Amino acid sequence: MHIKKIIVQTTALKALAEFYKGDMQLPVELTGDKEITIRIGSTDLLFKEANAADPFYHFAFNIPANKIQEAKDWLHKRVELIWIEQYQSEIADFTGWHAKSVYFYDPAGNILELIARSDLDNSSDEPFSSKQFLYVSEVGLVFKEDELDKKTELLLKKYNLSYFDKQQPSPQFKAIGDDEGLFIVVPENRNWYLTTKPARQFPMQLWFRVKEKEYELSLVPFASLRSQ
Repeated sequence: MHIKKIIVQTTALKALAEFYKGDMQLPVELTGDKEITIRIGSTDLLFKEANAADPFYHFAFNIPANKIQEAKDWLHKRVELIWIEQYQSEIADFTGWHAKSVYFYDPAGNILELIARSDLDNSSDEPFSSKQFLYVSEVGLVFKEDELDKKTELLLKKYNLSYFDKQQPSPQFKAIGDDEGLFIVVPENRNWYLTTKPARQFPMQLWFRVKEKEYELSLVPFASLRSQ
C-alpha cells in the first residue's frame, strides 16, 4: 500500500509551518490562508486549521533501511527524541518487524516516527537529510472500542487490504497493510506507544493505492468509512 495524500487538522498551523520547513527542512507550501501542505517524499501531508479540540495524530515516515543511527543524530540537533525505557535507548528495535524507529513530537503534539525497515531494498550511500524522508508509511486510525472489529473488517474488505504479516492482530492493536504502507488501528483511549496520550479520533482524509487501485478514505468522528 502506498499512502499518497493525507488531510488532517491542527490548531497550531503557523508553528507547524515553521517546524516542518525550518527544523525538518521539508518543502512546505501555503495552500490557503488556513492550510499548509508538507511534501514528505512521495506523500503530501496537508494540515487545515481547526477551531478547537487540539487534534493530534500518529504518523511514521519510512527512511532508508541503513539510516536509523544517522537519522537519530540528525534529529538530535532539531528535536527532543522520546527515550524508550524498554530498549534503554532512543532507538526502538522491532525485531519481529525487522525495523528500527525513533520517535518525537511536532509542535501540535502529533506523534512522529522515523522508521528504517531492513526488508525494503532502499539503502542509501548519501548522508542523511530530509531528502531521505521517503513517504508516510504509517497512519494511526482510531475507532470506538465497541466498533473496532467492525470498522477493521470494513477496511479489510472494502479496500482490498490484509493484516500486516509481521504483526498478529490483537483487541488493542491491529496493523493493516505492508512495509510500505500501514494503518495502525487502535481503540479510543488506548495510549499511543511511548506516550501517555490516549488515542482520539479526529477528522482525516486519506488517498492511497492498493495493488494499482486508488482509494479515498474519510474519517470523521464516529462516522462511517467511505471510498471513491
